[in-house]
Amino acid sequence: MKENIIIDIEGQDKVIFKEGGTIEELIKKIDAPKNIIGALINNEIVELNFVLKEDTKIKFIDTNDRMGAKIYRSGLKFLYIAAIKDLYGANTKVELKHSLDKGIYTRVDIDVNEKIITDIKAKMTELVHKDLKIEKVTTSRKEAIKYCETLNQTEKVEMYKQITSDVVTLYSLNDYYDYFYSLMPISTGILSSFDLTLTKDNGIMLRYPTTFDGTIPKYTHLEDVLNVFKSYGNWSNRLNVNYVSDVNNIVIQGKIKEFIQLNEIKQNEDLQKIVEEIQNKLDKIKLICIAGPSSSGKTTTSKKLALYLKNKGINPFVISVDDYFKNRIDTPKNEKGEYEYDILEAIDIDLFNAHLTKLLNGEKVVLPTYNFITGEKEFKNKEVSLEERDIIIIEGIHTLNEELTPSIDRNQKYKIYISPFTPLRLDRHNHISTVDLRLIRRLVRDYRTRGYDAEGTLKNWQLVRISEEKYIFPYQKEADKVLNTALIYELGILKTYAIPILHSVNIQSEFYPESLRIINFLKYFFNIPVDTLPNTALLREFVGNGYFE
Repeated sequence: MKENIIIDIEGQDKVIFKEGGTIEELIKKIDAPKNIIGALINNEIVELNFVLKEDTKIKFIDTNDRMGAKIYRSGLKFLYIAAIKDLYGANTKVELKHSLDKGIYTRVDIDVNEKIITDIKAKMTELVHKDLKIEKVTTSRKEAIKYCETLNQTEKVEMYKQITSDVVTLYSLNDYYDYFYSLMPISTGILSSFDLTLTKDNGIMLRYPTTFDGTIPKYTHLEDVLNVFKSYGNWSNRLNVNYVSDVNNIVIQGKIKEFIQLNEIKQNEDLQKIVEEIQNKLDKIKLICIAGPSSSGKTTTSKKLALYLKNKGINPFVISVDDYFKNRIDTPKNEKGEYEYDILEAIDIDLFNAHLTKLLNGEKVVLPTYNFITGEKEFKNKEVSLEERDIIIIEGIHTLNEELTPSIDRNQKYKIYISPFTPLRLDRHNHISTVDLRLIRRLVRDYRTRGYDAEGTLKNWQLVRISEEKYIFPYQKEADKVLNTALIYELGILKTYAIPILHSVNIQSEFYPESLRIINFLKYFFNIPVDTLPNTALLREFVGNGYFE
């Protein structure tokens, strides 16, 4: 047995280290920065209690890294839950509902007020100062089920019954055990940056630093978005489908086709309400603007909205802003020389506004179609013009921004913000990220329609997220209506396509850890046959063979 091993640290000199020591001990030896929260070994992310047994190449991950930020947020959620349990008892119900404005919207089954908020923050700060260990514990599935039964966490019990492994990995903090599907920091000391905000409906926003500048942004209450989450949450609760295990049970019972239809009815009813509102304002509205972040389902929503309007005797005219991309040779690049398709400057705004103005003035126009393979606009369509009771629908990520359509008066626009706000969760402490849901949609769509492999999509996703933060999310409040495009069942269908695509990422790729994370996340969902999906479903925009293609 060797007594010493060689550790090759990226960006630093090699270090002689004792065999069997942990990464945490290594960090202390070399006096590394305080914000290291994980490490990359053999291109796989590990926690800092990982034992080093042989000569190893290692890259430290800090809290400013995207993957490091995910570990930080996981630890912060555990810290928050443990603090509440310590203050108000182990059986206090804490629910982490969903993401909302750089934070996580939570509910606690006590009468929450500002005093409660102050007490929870103080307890969290106390646990941070104590630098308590967060320990990983492996137990049998049967023991995990028994433990969750004592806490009346029935959804966790169902989840453990559905997994195939005989062992379950839990985390322990302050004598409280919990399950998280993501990695954890090894102690509470690093979790000093957070804030809690009492919402108008007595929920609590757990807020964390952004990956963009490490600050905690000022909380903005998005009433319409929150109401959409609540509406869908109430609807799914009436159907007794709140967790992934509930959807899996519907698959087991052979009732998934009916459940898919219920989702379609709910989404179509919401769209119908928007149509009725537009119909009542038809004398003023000339332009319907549909916006949302990448892979929200803007294309299908705009085309489906067009059909609903036709049913009311209104003649919709759909224009995709994506067809007005500048030719690739003129597309802006970032400092790395990479094309930036998701910024406003990537759109030929002058041509777009010229066409809109001509159409509204009754003139004829040849609309372009953007070829994503060649990277050029093609003018192969027939001339078109607007007639009586015609209304223009434009869809794209920037349509809520007045800078896209400065030639049209704001009073003539009806703006719709869409995004998949899923109420579904793994369990009460593990919500499903809207960002992850959109990324999985995009992986499937890009592979099918744009010829991108998983690595290409994952690489581009980083640019997309930066652009969304700058050019989409700040304009949510501009919307006249918020529409939810989530389908509670969709990950059971998407995983069939996404997992093979993700497995194509080479183990040496810098995007391998992210692909592995998504693969492991999708394992919680039972497969749902794609032939159960109606051809008019919004999800067809991503998996194909849809009516609106």
